[in-house]
Amino acid sequence: MNKHVLFVAVTILILGGTGIVSQAYAATTITIETDKNVYDHTDTITITGTVDPVDENEVPVTIMLINQHTSIVEINQLVVNSDGSWSGQIVLNPENRLQSEDGVYEIRAQYGSTKITTSIELTNAVETSEGVGTEVG
Repeated sequence: MNKHVLFVAVTILILGGTGIVSQAYAATTITIETDKNVYDHTDTITITGTVDPVDENEVPVTIMLINQHTSIVEINQLVVNSDGSWSGQIVLNPENRLQSEDGVYEIRAQYGSTKITTSIELTNAVETSEGVGTEVG
């Protein structure tokens, strides 16, 4: 009879401990937004987002701008605020050959092992028509 009581007690401890561990390693969520969907090659991209839960070890969010050829154009680490919010900017440079082409670019954000991706379009804001510049919106 004592073996059965010991077995039940050990089982309860294991199941109880598993529940506590599972809560400690709850799934992390991350969001990402940009201030616009379409940018000129000389614009600044403002990126904002949130993470939940916030890691007490002050883990940064890593962001990458990836071109259509899957090359990393820019990479940066951003501080996560205590409320889980984060923000940053990518300053576009038309002289950077990795971002010189028009097209769809990805912005990837990673917090720990959790990743999220959004897309933006890079295009020329000024086109020339018979020597006269016209803005395309």
